[in-house]
Amino acid sequence: MPIVKPNRPLPRVQVKEPARTAEARLTEYGRNDLPAVGLTFLTPRQADSDSEPLRIAETILSGGESSRLYHALVYEQQMAAEVDATAETREDASLFVLTAILSEGKKPEDVERALLAEIKKLQDQPVTLTELEKAKNQLITGQLQQRETSNGKALALGEAAVMLGDPSRVNTDLARLQAVTAADVQRVMKKYFTETNRLVLYFLPEASKRGTSGDNKQETLKEEN
Repeated sequence: MPIVKPNRPLPRVQVKEPARTAEARLTEYGRNDLPAVGLTFLTPRQADSDSEPLRIAETILSGGESSRLYHALVYEQQMAAEVDATAETREDASLFVLTAILSEGKKPEDVERALLAEIKKLQDQPVTLTELEKAKNQLITGQLQQRETSNGKALALGEAAVMLGDPSRVNTDLARLQAVTAADVQRVMKKYFTETNRLVLYFLPEASKRGTSGDNKQETLKEEN
């Protein structure tokens, strides 16, 4: 059955994400068993030339068990049960997200500091050639495998047309990834991963909220007596 062409222009979202000017901090509670910490940073739209270095940074940070975040927080420091970094590239403003599910008994403040420490390492020193080439191979291999099917080719073309504004970009995106240098990765880490561009989220178990309320109530009763 053919899809009928709309008889009016499709509405477009015109609201733009405002730039961040100061760090924001949130604490939410849910039915999770273990606390979690999230850091987000606003990054440019997918069509921007900085998207490729940010994707490389994402892979270096969390692309497998040999990645920096896994090695530091899960294996070496044993502060987190799970850790992840995601460059969520979008048509408009994008978002780089780092998350960690804490190991039992660990404090969100300590895990936040550990995540920020790994970011600072990428800002202070260029990544090694081995890390850079490994990240490129992971990303390029994944995209090539996706394009082995007709559906994968269609998705790649659609993404280039909508997100990048140019269908022909599907023929150059792999070369753009391959051209990323260690200096590019260090530059985007310094540019976007700043305190004023940062949102910090603590996602804590509901039980901890009840415990805190109970403790506060007991302290109030003691003061009244």
